[in-house]
Amino acid sequence: MLQPDFESPDYGPRRLSVELTNICNLHCSYCVRDEDALYHTPANFFSPELFESIVGQAREAIGITHVNFTGGEPTLHPQFDKILEIAESHHLKVSFVTNGWNFEKIWPKLLTHRSAIAHVAFSLDGPTREKHDEWRGDGSFIRLVRAFSRCFAGDLPFMVKVVIRRDTFPQLEQLALFAARMGAAALHFAHVTPTSADIENTSALNLDERTQAEREIAALARIFKMKIGIDVGYYNIDESPPCSALAGVSANVDYRGRLSLCCNLSGYRSGVGEDDVAADLNKHDFTNAHVLLSKIAADKLAERARRLHDITSNADLYTVSPCLFCLDTSGKLPWRRSTAADAATARVLPVLGAV
Repeated sequence: MLQPDFESPDYGPRRLSVELTNICNLHCSYCVRDEDALYHTPANFFSPELFESIVGQAREAIGITHVNFTGGEPTLHPQFDKILEIAESHHLKVSFVTNGWNFEKIWPKLLTHRSAIAHVAFSLDGPTREKHDEWRGDGSFIRLVRAFSRCFAGDLPFMVKVVIRRDTFPQLEQLALFAARMGAAALHFAHVTPTSADIENTSALNLDERTQAEREIAALARIFKMKIGIDVGYYNIDESPPCSALAGVSANVDYRGRLSLCCNLSGYRSGVGEDDVAADLNKHDFTNAHVLLSKIAADKLAERARRLHDITSNADLYTVSPCLFCLDTSGKLPWRRSTAADAATARVLPVLGAV
């Protein structure tokens, strides 16, 4: 089967992703974060003091130049301006992912620290109010468009992030047109990561459909002036590191202050394992913790290489997609571990024909 021709991954600058909080004001059913942490436990906000300590150590130990904020919804942090101030004082460039709901409130803070802001990334679930609000709730689309307009008028680069699901799959071109019309600097697609067997069966594309989506995205990237790409979950059987985390270029710090491999693995909904967690930075220094993290990444790469080496004429989706491989081998997809008792409910995965 002919696959889309994507370039080797650009690992980007050395950076940390930091989860500023565990909570979110919206309730997206496909969210990768643990449901209890988001909505049923007390709000946790990353300590500015711990943040300053970690970025100082990380800058010295591995030379980070950027920090990316995630959550939960990072703009809900009550000291968001203080966090920006600390990043700026360490000469770090900042980006963050947001649903846009709180953007008007934080806009003055962004202007105060404008020199530190590299870009803002907004999550989009559809090219129309009806499609987007179906997932995000009434009023989300209007607030998002206002945020786009605020960034465009204020000359602040922003990008749009879209999850590829069964409902967004037929709308890839419309989504690209909408993002371009809004003035986005870039558009990034990502395959939905299954957080349950139900999400996998109802929202995730099978391998052939993923191939079609990836070809369409490659075509859009050639047509549009706006930068268009797809995150590293696309078909990839190259044994070299497929992503910045496995290449040792990036790392994640969860809202509790623990150093872990990747923001997509961290606090994963339905996950039962924490093999991706290296150390608690409340108790351990960054340099030693990062040594442990490097060992985790090396083990993942070795296991991936073994699986890829076994590919002959057939390959399952959980080998050829780096993201699904890491989720599967990190205990994040427990429903895939079928036993005799639940074999009747186990999903038969799509199989790739000869490449």
